[in-house]
Amino acid sequence: MSIVETSPAARRRVLGRWNAATGLSIVAMVVWCASWRQPAGPAEGTAMPSIHAIPVDAPSAPGRRFRLATFNIHGGKGGDRHIDLARTARCLERAQFAALNEVHGTWLWESANQVELIARQVQRDCLFAPTEQRWWHYEFGNAALSALPIRSWQRIPLARHHGKSFRNVVRLTADVDGRPLNLLVTHLDRSNDRERTDQLRAVTGMFLALATPAVLMGDLNTTADDPAIAPLLQTSGVNDPLKPLPAEHSCGRIDWILTRGLRCFDRGATDIGASDHPCYWVDCAIEPAPKVDGTQ
Repeated sequence: MSIVETSPAARRRVLGRWNAATGLSIVAMVVWCASWRQPAGPAEGTAMPSIHAIPVDAPSAPGRRFRLATFNIHGGKGGDRHIDLARTARCLERAQFAALNEVHGTWLWESANQVELIARQVQRDCLFAPTEQRWWHYEFGNAALSALPIRSWQRIPLARHHGKSFRNVVRLTADVDGRPLNLLVTHLDRSNDRERTDQLRAVTGMFLALATPAVLMGDLNTTADDPAIAPLLQTSGVNDPLKPLPAEHSCGRIDWILTRGLRCFDRGATDIGASDHPCYWVDCAIEPAPKVDGTQ
């Protein structure tokens, strides 16, 4: 015959065990919920946060060339597996506008996200466009650096049906010699081909709907031989200025700078081990506006 303890001390021991188990369950539930990926949602503004007082190397004369760059920075982690944002910044020093992918946000103990730290080094204005929230902060997303005045920006979430992470596209309007330059910055899903193809179709529609001059930039996780991108590359007026790069930089390339209404003069890839991607760049200028009277 068993004897059940009913003394006050026994009851306190049982209650203590129950409270401890309940507390651990609550902590486990909070941690589990914090690990869920949540979309960052849409946002918009009329200017980028300013890191410095005066834009550096901004085009001022009509027809002056400027440099566009796209760089998946891999969170600042290089081939040596060390995070070094100073090394990341060196790849971007000459770009008047740069699209960045795989940019990390701030933890509670940090005062600036990664693009802000890079912007301070290259003296550019910047915008962080998080795609998702996780672990109580904006964990991950896209970003832009600019020495060109920005008239407006908009963060547009991309639909997620099959992939693991949330993605977005950032639409910006820059001012170049008093003319608007429309820019799209994005990073498409790579975990599911259906998701990536749907997102590529969505950003293609946005890009082709923009008034020229317009640029689509970022890691599309799509190579030139993928049938999904063929309709875009075959569209009249769409230019892939990175196409003439040497084979070591063009074969298997998934980072893109696609233009409409821009004249491109030079291009290149900077790879100093700052990421698992090169930083691709294009030197270009806005094509002259047609004269109203039809004269040349």
